[in-house]
Amino acid sequence: MSFFPGFTKTTAGLALAATLTGCAGFSNGPGIDEEALMPRLAGNEEALKDISAQERAHLQLIATNLVATLVQIPEMRPATATLQFNKPQSAYGNAVIRALEDAGFGMQMVSADQGQHFVSYSKSLSETESGDITNYALAVGKIKLSREYSVDGDGVFPSSLLKISGTDHIADIRLADNIFAEQGGDGMVFISGAQRQDTPDPELKASTVDVQAFDQLPQDKRTPQESVFNEARQRYFENDAKRQAPDLDRYVKHRRTVLIFDDNQTQMMGNANKQAVRLLVREFDDKDIMVIKACLDADGRDEASMNRAIRVEEELAGYGVPTESAYIAPCARASYRHASDNSPTPVELVHYRPR
Repeated sequence: MSFFPGFTKTTAGLALAATLTGCAGFSNGPGIDEEALMPRLAGNEEALKDISAQERAHLQLIATNLVATLVQIPEMRPATATLQFNKPQSAYGNAVIRALEDAGFGMQMVSADQGQHFVSYSKSLSETESGDITNYALAVGKIKLSREYSVDGDGVFPSSLLKISGTDHIADIRLADNIFAEQGGDGMVFISGAQRQDTPDPELKASTVDVQAFDQLPQDKRTPQESVFNEARQRYFENDAKRQAPDLDRYVKHRRTVLIFDDNQTQMMGNANKQAVRLLVREFDDKDIMVIKACLDADGRDEASMNRAIRVEEELAGYGVPTESAYIAPCARASYRHASDNSPTPVELVHYRPR
C-alpha cells in the first residue's frame, strides 16, 4: 500500500486482521467444511449439515463479498463497532456472522432485534426467464446491502449491481469481485459495480468481468477470506489518505512516547506498549490530536509499517480517542534501514494540543 504526501487521517475501526491469523479461509477440496462457516460465538451446526460442501463455499463467497463492502463504509469501523445478532437459523446466517467475526467486528448475541448495530439478513429466490436468481441482503442498523447471485456450473457469480442504502459514502467503494473469477468459467461474464438503493445514479458506468476456464484456481490457492478483508481496509485507507491533513502549526507538542515492536513484521503490541499508550491518553482532551509515526521506509512504501500504525490507532480508539483525532504520518526517509532488517521497530506516538 502506498503512503501519500502529508498526514493521513485514518479510522481505527479498520485495523487490519493480522490478529485473525487463525481465521478459516477457503479450504481444500471441491468445497469447504462446516467449520469454515461456523461462527465462533454462536453457530447453528444443524443448518450447515443440510447443504453440500460446494454450497457452503458459495455462501462463504457471497458473505465475504458483502462484508468486504461493509468495512469500506465510514460508519462501520470493525475495531470500535460492536454488532448485535441473534443466533443464526440458516446456513446463510452462519456464513454472515462468521464473516463479520473474521472482519474484526465485536459481536454480541441478543435475544431480540436489540441494539444500534443489530445484524439482519435475508435470502430470497426469484425464477426468471434467465434462470433462478437469489437475492442476498445484509443489514447492520440503518445500512443495508443487497445483491443478486446465480449459480453457473460449479460456481456462483453476481448477477446484479450491489445496492447500498443508509450511507452517502459509496463513491470510493471497490467490490471484492475478483474472488468469483477464481472459480473459473467457460466464457462466464458477470456485472460489477455498486449503486444507491433509493436514488440510482443514471450516469453510473458498471463494468463486466469475463471469467475463463484458465482463471480457475484450486480451492487451497484461492484468496483467503482474511486477505479479502485486509485488502478492503487498505482500499479504505487509500481513499481516507486524500482528506485534509492537520495543520501542525496550530498545535504544540504536549507529550510523546516511543513504542517498540519486537520486529518489523509483527503487529503485536505487548503489555509494555499498551501501558505506554494508556498513560499517554490519560491527558487527552477533545481538541487534541495524536500523530502516529510508524514508517521508516526510504521510498515511501511500507505496508508493514502501515499495519503497525493502524494497530496503534486501534489501541487509541480502545481508550476513547476519537477516530477523527488520530493521524498517521507519511513515511520518513530512512535509507539506513534495509528491507531485510528484522530488528526491533519503533513507532513514535506524539500528543499535540491546540496553541
